[in-house]
Amino acid sequence: MAGNSTNVVSARAGMIVLDAKIDSVHRDRDFGRIEATVVLDVKRKGEAKRAVRLRTNVPSRGTASLRERLVADAAAMAAYFLEQDAKAPVDRVA
Repeated sequence: MAGNSTNVVSARAGMIVLDAKIDSVHRDRDFGRIEATVVLDVKRKGEAKRAVRLRTNVPSRGTASLRERLVADAAAMAAYFLEQDAKAPVDRVA
């Protein structure tokens, strides 16, 4: 399942999701969840566009569309990982 362009803004990391593709979708009936691989094209202020690939899962039932829930969950995880990456110390070679 591949989708069209999606604009999700994560205020926490100052991140904009330019595009989202959803692939390898599976339903876990035992736990009532949908699992998928989500590839996000994200842009943070002052940085180049980059692709982030995450495996995520959401409840099979919800008020928003399945695509919106998968992209929102992946965007939240990507924002967290990118925030941690930005905080990491940079090795400088003299």
